[in-house]
Amino acid sequence: LPGTIDFQTLFHGIKPALAEPDNGVMQLYQTLSNDFLYKDPMANIIFLDNHDMSRFFSVMNEDVRKQKMGIQWLLTERGIPQLYYGTEVLMKGISNPDGWVRLDFPGGWDGDKKSAFTGTGLTGDERSIQEVTKTLANFRKGSAALKTGKLMQFIPEEGLYVYFRYNDSQKIMCVMNTSANKKTVDFSKYDEITKGFNTARNVLTGETLRTDERFTINGIEMWVLELLK
Repeated sequence: LPGTIDFQTLFHGIKPALAEPDNGVMQLYQTLSNDFLYKDPMANIIFLDNHDMSRFFSVMNEDVRKQKMGIQWLLTERGIPQLYYGTEVLMKGISNPDGWVRLDFPGGWDGDKKSAFTGTGLTGDERSIQEVTKTLANFRKGSAALKTGKLMQFIPEEGLYVYFRYNDSQKIMCVMNTSANKKTVDFSKYDEITKGFNTARNVLTGETLRTDERFTINGIEMWVLELLK
């Protein structure tokens, strides 16, 4: 096969990374460290859930922060992202029977009081996650580093996990704090790839950080940063 559906990065990767604070993210790091086993890991399909599985939001005990991190990971990790409908508006359901994870998408049906197409009836959290998905997915469309670039990861430290997607023209720094506690981000620790860059722009917020300073990231939070000179 040219590629495969990558269950490993789900069950031995992003799920324990978010469900098991501090130590679970090491499983994600270790799983990706075995990418040499694949002829081309970039051809693998990565995902959070599908029509035969409990929805990721429910698996994460309906924690909006973890859903947001999961989507950010999905759209920045190596491989081809598969996004199951409704993930971007916090649809939930436990797969037993499977019908609970195949419910109608909100909007477009007679009698619907909620529409994810127009935004009518969506909660603040649902709108927020939808906007995160739209913003990052559109950024990915124009990012060669995210679509075809290489992956470099650093060993997690007390729940803080940093990885990069990069090519000769662009470098994206992904910072995942899977711990419940705030962590300090020191760009100099990653100067193997950050050296020569002066600033880092948060893709979702537009905020610009200086790489010669240290910053604090909240617990259960992820940053997607584009390094700039």
